[in-house]
Amino acid sequence: MKKRLAVCGLLGLALLAGCGAESTAAAPESGAKDKRHERETLIADCMKQKGFKYVIHVPPFKQSDLQKRVASGDYASLKEVRSKHGYGAFSRFVYKDEGGEPERKDPNEAIKAGLDKGQREAYELQAKTCYTTAVKQVFGFEVKSLADFSDMTAKEIEKVDRELNGDAKLNELAGPFAQCLTGKGEKVSSSKPLDLVNRGPMEWEELVAKQKEPSAAEARPYLTREIKSALTDLECGKEFYAAFNPLSTRLNTEARLKFGFLPQS
Repeated sequence: MKKRLAVCGLLGLALLAGCGAESTAAAPESGAKDKRHERETLIADCMKQKGFKYVIHVPPFKQSDLQKRVASGDYASLKEVRSKHGYGAFSRFVYKDEGGEPERKDPNEAIKAGLDKGQREAYELQAKTCYTTAVKQVFGFEVKSLADFSDMTAKEIEKVDRELNGDAKLNELAGPFAQCLTGKGEKVSSSKPLDLVNRGPMEWEELVAKQKEPSAAEARPYLTREIKSALTDLECGKEFYAAFNPLSTRLNTEARLKFGFLPQS
């Protein structure tokens, strides 16, 4: 939580870098899916030539109307989400038994798991080489290794962060937002736009980390307090989020489309 975005999240490298699965926050353009499929096809062909099996894996993108409205900064939608989930820290323990569409796991993880140690290491090494070759061919990036590509995406994240923190409108709204939070008894250590956005989620995620997987019953009292804090944050930042969310959505979507990966929350 210390960083707004994880490089692994932007890359979507579950198999190659031991990262988590891709998640979504803003709809990609139609061409993004085609490029991801092209990338995966090249990886599969490359792996086959080296004697390894690789299954083309392009997770479908699904986004509800509520998620779209939240991404646009719509106040009523943000309030609806925060009234139930707060910042999303303790709610995942309270609502963990609620039904939902199961996550589509990368089938290549199962393939890799079925190999012995030596084969698995050879598989991972070749997968990284094939991946680098594929992204170079599809997107035209001059990279020699997965590390090069990771560095490139990290710089893209930093570029987006600088643009958000440097936006004149956001900084104009950030001052009153921070003052309001302080007046309501909320902890504010910085009035930079991204620091204000991350302040609440980081505080409650740190509290979650101290609880060590609480049960739903144990988490509920914390969620009640978290919701109160999140709604206070929203009320103080009503105008700020109306400007921040659509700008952040656009910049992050553009950045990720550039690399051919789905947006990340």
